[in-house]
Amino acid sequence: MKILHLITHFQRGGIEKWLLTMLKHVPRDSYQMDFCCKGQHTGSLAPLAIREGARVFHCPLGPWQIGFLWKLRSIVHSHNYDIIHNHLGAYSGLPLLVSRNLGIPTITSFHNTHFAPQTWTRRPLLRQLRSIYSRFNVKYALQHSNIITGCSQSVLDSLSGYEMADKSRFRLLYYGTDVPELPDTAAREAFRASFGWEPDTHLLVHVGRFFEQKNHRGLIKIFRDVQRVLPQARLLLVGDGALRKEIEHLVISKNMSPYVRFLGARDDVPDLLRHCDIFVMPSRFEGFGLAALEASAAGLPVVGSLTSGLIEAVDNGQTGLLFPPDKLDDMANGIIKLLQTPDLARRLGMQGRQRVQERFSIEVSASQLTSLYDECYRTS
Repeated sequence: MKILHLITHFQRGGIEKWLLTMLKHVPRDSYQMDFCCKGQHTGSLAPLAIREGARVFHCPLGPWQIGFLWKLRSIVHSHNYDIIHNHLGAYSGLPLLVSRNLGIPTITSFHNTHFAPQTWTRRPLLRQLRSIYSRFNVKYALQHSNIITGCSQSVLDSLSGYEMADKSRFRLLYYGTDVPELPDTAAREAFRASFGWEPDTHLLVHVGRFFEQKNHRGLIKIFRDVQRVLPQARLLLVGDGALRKEIEHLVISKNMSPYVRFLGARDDVPDLLRHCDIFVMPSRFEGFGLAALEASAAGLPVVGSLTSGLIEAVDNGQTGLLFPPDKLDDMANGIIKLLQTPDLARRLGMQGRQRVQERFSIEVSASQLTSLYDECYRTS
């Protein structure tokens, strides 16, 4: 069975990382997975997909969309794909124009409850027009896709309000993640020493792109409050994005540079996580929260926002502590409590790790994905 995934690009994001993992674990003799990127480039991780045996096509989508549709039709037709797996969010209706014309079944997957504007649509008037355009696209995709998936129940609930939303075609498709080995005390101390920090340093960590959604300004406030009580606390920020420079300047202006490290985009996130103490995620919204799941897999308790998607990645009170997004003081106090009560932090982390092993492993996710392909192909 040949499947063509439609994505924006292969950058270091949750969707892309999950797809790369699925590429490695889905049986290659039964399911051939290729990718088509609509962004300005295919992305820095595209060579990894090619190395795993996938084709990666570039089909850029600009203001005039006829070229995108024509090229996508040519790719799908010439390579005889059996299923199109559509991950284009606000543009999810466009591939259905092609797949319906060619009679190819389509799975449309939604990975968030919000659709962030692209670069050329951030101006106020264009944002309003894009909102209307986005809603039309999503409606069309919901009406004509064979199967609609959400990465959380919250995402599916957000789609239920659209007209033409046939819930009988809704499926829940959680991300999965690897479960790394845990380091010993010597390895944890060596990790801290690599930054010039003492063995008893409390390490907080956040993984996420520097966008408004992730609320890095709130994160810096939380960390300042923690450090007032626990001056040995330090913060690692993993990721890149449009707001990174602004947050770097904020850290400098607060005289916090010695205590905060910007690590940029990294390919060794699981290894970084397993050497830290607490994962902090004060997001304004999340479709699911794969980074929080990765933290749980590494044995870290999560302190973050009580948002619709994150409450499925984190079992509040059992694998982490969640608070309303505007309650930054409560998040800081939650972190302080865990750092001052290491037995509680350890228990939440281990319960999170076990939960990932049982419900969100790579094997479970790959099995769900292939079952969807079988269902789509069988019923089309």
